[in-house]
Amino acid sequence: MTTRMNLENKIALIGGFRSFGGSIIWPFIGFALYNVYEFPLSFISIFYLIQAIVTILASISGGIITDYLGRKKTIVISTISSSMVLLLAYLINAPLVVSSVVLIQTFFNTLYNVSSTTIVGDVYKGKTELVKAFSRQRVGINAGWAIGPLVGGFIFTDYGFRTLLLAASVLVLLPLPLIKFLPDFKGEGRLTFNLSRDFLIFLIPTFLTFTIIGQVGFGLLTYYNSVLHFTEFQVGLLFGVNGLIIVALQDLTGRLINKRIGLISVGMIIYGIGYFIVSLVTNYYIAILQMVIITAAEMIVSPLSQTIANSLAHQKSRGKQMGLYSMVTGMGRIAGSSLVSELMIYYLYAPQILWGMISSLGLISSIMYYFFLKKERGLIASL
Repeated sequence: MTTRMNLENKIALIGGFRSFGGSIIWPFIGFALYNVYEFPLSFISIFYLIQAIVTILASISGGIITDYLGRKKTIVISTISSSMVLLLAYLINAPLVVSSVVLIQTFFNTLYNVSSTTIVGDVYKGKTELVKAFSRQRVGINAGWAIGPLVGGFIFTDYGFRTLLLAASVLVLLPLPLIKFLPDFKGEGRLTFNLSRDFLIFLIPTFLTFTIIGQVGFGLLTYYNSVLHFTEFQVGLLFGVNGLIIVALQDLTGRLINKRIGLISVGMIIYGIGYFIVSLVTNYYIAILQMVIITAAEMIVSPLSQTIANSLAHQKSRGKQMGLYSMVTGMGRIAGSSLVSELMIYYLYAPQILWGMISSLGLISSIMYYFFLKKERGLIASL
């Protein structure tokens, strides 16, 4: 028990360092392409669509690599490679080069996400253990997210996006000394997938879920900056609020929800409400309230989604299946940024329409989860 608890903490710590290095830059990339490098919103939409294609390729190949090389080696490769490409973007700093390098880094980020999610599923079994383990992992990840956007917003505002690229290339290396303490697992090196029908059906509402989750980044930053004139640092503070709440309350939330898988539907309704409130924000205090609401949804939805996905996966091909899950979640996040950038062309200054469309995804996803869990009641009860 002690060993497993220590492993939870190590995974959380690695996730925290990794997310700190990533989160100082990722919420600002789409905005930087739009505001610093002066690409039009139509280009931003295309950029996110290309990023979706990269995510598909990275998730599929990442699952195979994770099973073939092992979880630990994959994490090391993705970490070092991410640092190198960010440094390259800093050194060249040409608009098309920066946007291209960001797409390359998406590949290595996806490798990390696949391997880190897979290793939790290797060690922990059953819905209670999985929800607790993923909740602890999210505490670490969001500790990084609580600090990263604050640091990133400060650097962006005072020193510019290029300096942010350099800082990210250094900070992303922070978890390397800790990775050696992780256990290593391998799956089958073959290209076969042992996918159940239940797993594939579950991925449909999952895509919609992460489409709305993906608004924490380009969507909120661009809207708040362009319409309400919040600075990058102020929006970074909002993202920091998100991270701090999760650090403080995710473990407790995990204990409360670990036997209530059906709460994922309730969480998606809360998401829908939270994003519609964006259209009603008139000052910074209401923006903080809006962030609190979507953070509550995130603390419910994310660990339950990871738990269901891992419980439906087969041990020998877990890396590949988590690669597919990562592909769908990554595509959802990117589709969310692409969708909102396209909608902003027409509805940036019609917030009820803009955020009404985004919030409807929460309701649709909630309904789909409800019927999936109702139909698969016996399966879910055994998780």
